Amino acid sequence: MENESQAVTEEPKRPSVCMFVYNNMLHDARVRREAWTLTAAGYEVTVVAVHDPGRTVREETVDGVRIVRLSRSILGISRREIVARLRGQALAPGASRAASGTQKPRGRPRALRARLLSAVETVVRLSVYPLRRVLVFVRFVRAGLRTRADVYHAHDLNTLLMACTASHMRRRPLVYDTHEVATDRARMKFRWWAAFLEGLLIGRASRVICTTQTRADFTEKRYGIAPPLVLRNLPAYAEPEASTLMHERLGLPPEAKVVLYQGGVQPERGLEQLLAAAPSIEGGVMVLLGSGRLKPMLLARAADAGLEGKVFFHDAVHVGELPQWTACAYVGMQLLQNTCFNHYSSLSNKLLEYIMAGVPVIASDLPEMRRVIEDTGAGMVVDASEPKTIAGAINQLLANGQLRERMSQSAKAARGRYSWEREEHVLVALYEGLLAADSRST
Repeated sequence: MENESQAVTEEPKRPSVCMFVYNNMLHDARVRREAWTLTAAGYEVTVVAVHDPGRTVREETVDGVRIVRLSRSILGISRREIVARLRGQALAPGASRAASGTQKPRGRPRALRARLLSAVETVVRLSVYPLRRVLVFVRFVRAGLRTRADVYHAHDLNTLLMACTASHMRRRPLVYDTHEVATDRARMKFRWWAAFLEGLLIGRASRVICTTQTRADFTEKRYGIAPPLVLRNLPAYAEPEASTLMHERLGLPPEAKVVLYQGGVQPERGLEQLLAAAPSIEGGVMVLLGSGRLKPMLLARAADAGLEGKVFFHDAVHVGELPQWTACAYVGMQLLQNTCFNHYSSLSNKLLEYIMAGVPVIASDLPEMRRVIEDTGAGMVVDASEPKTIAGAINQLLANGQLRERMSQSAKAARGRYSWEREEHVLVALYEGLLAADSRST
């Protein structure tokens, strides 16, 4: 009787999802939002990600989502981890690379052993690169199989083969969530391989997800598949209050009108054009908030042009603090260059983050961005390749406070329509349909 009572009260097993992502899952807002949405909808979610020694732990649970991180090293353990273990220390998350990787371990025998193992790893890595890729692939697939998931979910093309293999071996549905246009990205190498791999595997997916309608139309036409689901990469709803946090950190007067760019300081983001427009800006200062490989060149150009006091640089801030910084801006800039189809079809996170903060946007005149600007009235689009045009648009907002305020109010009014809370039901409905179809076929 007691066993029967326990059987009656035992909760049914929740459906499980295994997501694959080829990053460390610290800052991937889209994957985190999708995982948390499914968890809140009653799914057990495991994310298989990349281990970054000194920055991440190999396994943790965050807000109900289990994250399993795997090494990309051919030995399954990095040189810094080897050194730390030989020193009898734990390589804690957040430990600096200098602290964990460049200091010599105490004790000559341990130092020699560490150097020998590091040298062996280097030789192996350079000489048998294909083996390393195979080993990483096997680790990811094995971790996915261990979850015994009901659905496998690949985030981007670089995890599609892993997720496809696991779903095929377990005869479970596969979701291909393509965040970018994998076959036509800026400065892309081995384009032919990406096109071949995606063409080979995309037909095996039960459902395909794209981030914009332009990308969905392109994917459907290129591969002759059913129309992909459009799941926009929208931020969580927020109402950040205007503050002077940025002004205080940068030593700006409270009344300074900030022209803000936030995001990666990378090529083809329009940052060279924005900097070229800076001398023509009247009545405002420019802030570039972010980090990236283009930053040293931009710093040098700003110094050569004598833009001290006009252009300010600040490293990327924590994602939890970012909305406060964004809300300090007078106008936000998103000047993605039209250099590839991936850019052409993009609906930028930055544009949506500015809108959520109630900040008017000056954006590239590209289809998806234009669609949002026209729908919301929260800014204007420009030819992002022309510094004079960029400067003219900025000066128009700096000089016309009423226009700027009208756009700001339009942005605030659009927050609800362009929030993840409005979008997430699309993902939940997709999963409900997948599991219903899978149960009927078994």
